[in-house]
Amino acid sequence: MTDRLIAQDPARLTRTRLRVLGAGACALFTLAACAPPGGASTPASSEAAPTDVSTELGEEPIELTLYDGAGLKAKDEALIDAFEEKYPNVTITGRYDPDDVQAQNAPRVLASADPPDIARVIALSDVAEDGLLTNLAAYTDAYNWDELPEGQLAQYRVNEDGIRGEGSQYTMADGFTVTGFYYNEELAEQLGMTTPPQTMQELEELLAQAEESGMVPIMAGNQTGQVVFTTQMMLNNALGAESINEWVFHAPEATIDTPEAAEAVATIQDWAEAGYFPADTNGTDATGALGRFANGEALFYFSGNWDAAALDEQMGENVGFFLPPAPEGSEQATMSDPASNFAIPAGSDDKDAAAAFLNFLRSEEARQVVADAGFAPSGEGEIPATEEGSVNTQIQEAFAQLVKADGQVQFAQNATNGLTTTWNSEVQRLVDGAAGPEDLLAAVQRQYESELGR
Repeated sequence: MTDRLIAQDPARLTRTRLRVLGAGACALFTLAACAPPGGASTPASSEAAPTDVSTELGEEPIELTLYDGAGLKAKDEALIDAFEEKYPNVTITGRYDPDDVQAQNAPRVLASADPPDIARVIALSDVAEDGLLTNLAAYTDAYNWDELPEGQLAQYRVNEDGIRGEGSQYTMADGFTVTGFYYNEELAEQLGMTTPPQTMQELEELLAQAEESGMVPIMAGNQTGQVVFTTQMMLNNALGAESINEWVFHAPEATIDTPEAAEAVATIQDWAEAGYFPADTNGTDATGALGRFANGEALFYFSGNWDAAALDEQMGENVGFFLPPAPEGSEQATMSDPASNFAIPAGSDDKDAAAAFLNFLRSEEARQVVADAGFAPSGEGEIPATEEGSVNTQIQEAFAQLVKADGQVQFAQNATNGLTTTWNSEVQRLVDGAAGPEDLLAAVQRQYESELGR
């Protein structure tokens, strides 16, 4: 890993973790099942839910430890430097585990006798329910975090029943991923596309034109599940961002197996039959798809901010980006997860200083650091400065539009630890005609309910 941070595909990181963890091991979304070894105890309730808090850090030296995955080290170090410049009496030392084991190690780290003061968490509901995290309700009031965009706050909250999206706040993200369509400017111009499509009808007309012109309409490496992104795009539009998020957050009786969802997924199968994806999509991985798009083989490429740096370098001003079109009368929505979702372990020695760091993440200084690292920034505010003419500029502008629309949607394949594999295999079957929309949705819902014990 070089010192230069490369924004990473969260679905790709999830797949890596799952291969390492294996069946029956500590899964990405069931970290509480991995009981830590003896020698540590659950913190007292007064530690887990403090009420006497302060936003003043004084002048005495304070030392904090931050825990994250190694792939995010460069971003974190830049944030730490900016925070320490603002609070010179505070020193933060980073601690990093390899990305493929950080989720597995997190429960033991959080429950240890000397936990970090700031830690990235993934299985939020499990570790919060076990009392390993600080309930941030008092800090939410002190810092007015309830003024954050509701779509972001939902990702930080867990209620007493372990349902995410509501209840008390436990985390704060430093930034977010954002997904949408990259497009080849030269090929778009050949088809008469002067501005990104504003409706699904306009998008489908462009797909048909591209196919008739001998172009690949949408480049996708479905060997590693990239058609899942366009499948969720249709589900977001059909069911709405709130419904998808509730399903990912494990709301009671939530289901994705509905007639409306089947109709949405059927469109993806229609696109595959019409030749809108490459004929070898199921045999092409994400790296290959990225290279083929950069080489001018396709009009569109549905992916996320993690590919922006490579496309800027390879395509220059020949690449653009836009959010998926929304149905008439609806706001735009697309997949957008936290980069590092930071919590304060209940055993932290200095929660006030750790909370000040979480609050700093929505500052203009931190938002600029995160944008420089290739992610979209936390909170609201001015769009961070970016290199003029870069696709990152378009991504930052699109994310600001997404936040305004309250359209951040969780990745559906991350709803439980086993769903990435299920989504990928079922969408592959959908693309090659081996299964229909109803088969896909039934398989996904079945796996979801099985893992949740419903």
